[in-house]
Amino acid sequence: MLNGLKSIQTGKSLWTSSGLGIGEQHLKIIHLSDIHIGKSNNLEKASQIVDWIIENRELHEADGIVISGDIVDDGQEWQFKQASGLISRLREAGMLVLPVPGNHDYGPDGYREDPRSQRDFRELISGINRYPAVVYHGGTAFVLLDSMLEEMNKREIWGAQGYLGERQIQDLDRLLDELSENPAVEKVVLVLHHHPFDYLFYHGLRDHLDLKSVITRRKGQPPRVNALLFGHKHLDHRFNDPEDNKEELYGIDLIYASGQSVERDDQGNMILPVIDLNDNSIKRFRIP
Repeated sequence: MLNGLKSIQTGKSLWTSSGLGIGEQHLKIIHLSDIHIGKSNNLEKASQIVDWIIENRELHEADGIVISGDIVDDGQEWQFKQASGLISRLREAGMLVLPVPGNHDYGPDGYREDPRSQRDFRELISGINRYPAVVYHGGTAFVLLDSMLEEMNKREIWGAQGYLGERQIQDLDRLLDELSENPAVEKVVLVLHHHPFDYLFYHGLRDHLDLKSVITRRKGQPPRVNALLFGHKHLDHRFNDPEDNKEELYGIDLIYASGQSVERDDQGNMILPVIDLNDNSIKRFRIP
C-alpha cells in the first residue's frame, strides 16, 4: 500500500490510483519541504501546519500535498513515527500525501547515510519499494524520485549531495514516454528532494545534467513535465526570472523550490505555498 491507496506493480514502476475519475479537476496542491522533525520545536510547528491545512480546506482548496524530503532530521525511527502521525492525520482528513526522501531522512546529520533509515522511511512513511514511482490523481500523474538512491549505493561521504543514478534516470525517461502517450494523463508533476540548480559540490545533485536531459521539452512536442518541485536549499523560489528563465529554457510550465516549511519569516509566520496546476500560479498563505 502507498498512502492508503491501492497499488499495482507494472513494469519497473509502482502505479497507484487515488480513485478519482479521470478528468476530475482537483489541481491544487500544497508543497511542503524540509520539515526536519526531531530538531528543535519543529514537531510543534509541523503540527500547527497540519492543523491549519485541515481547518482551512475551503480557503486553500487543495486536496493533495507533496513533501519534497527531509521530513525528519536524523533518520531516527522515533522521528519517523512522529512524522507518520502527522501524515496519518492529513490522510484521515481526506488529503492525498506524497512524500519523497531527502538526505536527512536517510541518516544522521544529512550526510552519514544509514540503510536502517532508508528502510524506516520506506516502512513508516512512503511504502515505496522502487523509484520512480507514479501516483495518478484524477488526470495528473505524480512522479516521485529518490534523489538519495545511488548516493546510498555509493556511500561516498562528501556532504549533502544527491545522486539519482543511471537506472532511475533511464526508467524515468521510459516512464515519461509512456505518460506522454497516455490520453488520460493531462499533467505530469515531478517531485524530488535535491535541488537541480544548486551546483555546490558538497550540496547539489551529482547527475543534474542527466536529469535535465530527460525532462527537457522536445522540439515540437508538449512538455514532458508540467511541474518540477523540490526543496533541499531552504529557499523559496520560482525559476521564471526574466533574465534566467529556467521554465522557458527547459520547457516546463512551473519549476519551484519550496523553502523550509517550518521556518518563520521576519513577521513570525510560516509560509504555505499552494500551487494551482490549472494556471501554474502559486499562492502563499501565512500561518502564525
